[in-house]
Amino acid sequence: MILSRMAYQLIVIALILAGLYLGQHLIIPFIIALVVWYLLNSLGDLFGKIKLGRKSMPRIWQLILGLVLFLVVSFMIIQLVIANFEVFEKSYPVYHNNFINLTETISEKYKVDLSSVKLEDNFNLPTLLAGAVDSSLGFVASFFLVLLYVIFLLLEQQIFQQKIKLIFNERTEYVKFLGIVKKVDESIHSYVTIKTSLCFLGGALSYILLLIMQVDFAFLWAFLIFLFNFIPIIGAFIGVLFPSLIAILQFGTWLEPVLVISLLTAIQLVIGNFVEPKILGTKLNLSPLVVIISLSFWGALWGVAGMFLCVPITVMLMIVFGQFKETKNIAILLSGGRGV
Repeated sequence: MILSRMAYQLIVIALILAGLYLGQHLIIPFIIALVVWYLLNSLGDLFGKIKLGRKSMPRIWQLILGLVLFLVVSFMIIQLVIANFEVFEKSYPVYHNNFINLTETISEKYKVDLSSVKLEDNFNLPTLLAGAVDSSLGFVASFFLVLLYVIFLLLEQQIFQQKIKLIFNERTEYVKFLGIVKKVDESIHSYVTIKTSLCFLGGALSYILLLIMQVDFAFLWAFLIFLFNFIPIIGAFIGVLFPSLIAILQFGTWLEPVLVISLLTAIQLVIGNFVEPKILGTKLNLSPLVVIISLSFWGALWGVAGMFLCVPITVMLMIVFGQFKETKNIAILLSGGRGV
């Protein structure tokens, strides 16, 4: 009996994982839409604090203004990426010459043959341009799918609470469900607010440093560092990689790139190893080991999107598991040791 139940549970888990993997092209845009929907409601709450006389702005206008702000910021980011790519294309001959001079210097100094190493192998502009066009088309399609989901979520939220009331026959079950939703909302809100603030701090300090070091495309690299910092543990170092590579190509020497790499890494280490654990650790109650495992698991399942979403998903699972006797032990294993 026990073996048959375990076999049944394993089959169910395997089917769920297979569904998550095979359906990722539909599931990931919907989850991103949920994140955007959550963000729009948060922005709406901010606009709701604006008083029109003695009354607050109507909720529908709060959400519309939040959506407009989101679209404007998205458009500005897309324009920034396009503009920087065009500047990179014009600056490419300079980077190419610096790369050749650097490899020749290394070859002469250390008696190493680097003649076979060519910048075109990794930075072939036609290939990069073709890849960028393909990625852009895929991004545009996903963007409109996400936008469509968001619009319908905004329309659905007006009657969603009424649907939930109809699902539960007993008020105690309904109240318990609302308690779970409130816990999830508070945890995710704390995570998003604190994490965004810390990511912004890391991006801002990186931008100032890159400006002082006169690294090309400083704002773009700082923005990428801001984004990649949302990926736990490894994200900050991935973000540092891009300005470090461009610094090597730009200056053609070792001193400036080494300074850029060292100082950028120091900023990420201080924020990631000292500031963030003290603030987020007490708020989320997640085990660091669980964060690493969830990063690997969701990254393997959903790629980069899974890496960005791994912490919010794990927090939600921990809270939900903690509400039921059968899964409470799993929630305790996911927690940071303070119970659930």
